[in-house]
Amino acid sequence: MNSYMVVAIFKDGVTQDEIRTLIPAEQVQAKILKEQGLLGDIKVAMPKRTVFLEAFGEDDANIVSTIKTLPFFDIWNIEIFQTTAPAGVTTSRL
Repeated sequence: MNSYMVVAIFKDGVTQDEIRTLIPAEQVQAKILKEQGLLGDIKVAMPKRTVFLEAFGEDDANIVSTIKTLPFFDIWNIEIFQTTAPAGVTTSRL
């Protein structure tokens, strides 16, 4: 399985109320994906309206399929980056 960083930016026009409404469902689905080993750390930079998600899968298409299950997917613009371990690190998950 490969490691990816998904950078998700809330679309223009999405309100804080829309985001707050989806948070409970987002948390439930994120927990399920973490338990399945498909999602790792999630970091939020709300002043920049950006979310960073560590995701695991075989390829970009697999990652998109995983991220599409999150309720926030419809209100995000996403970019996907395959990551590599720093030099000297031999494990596939940091």
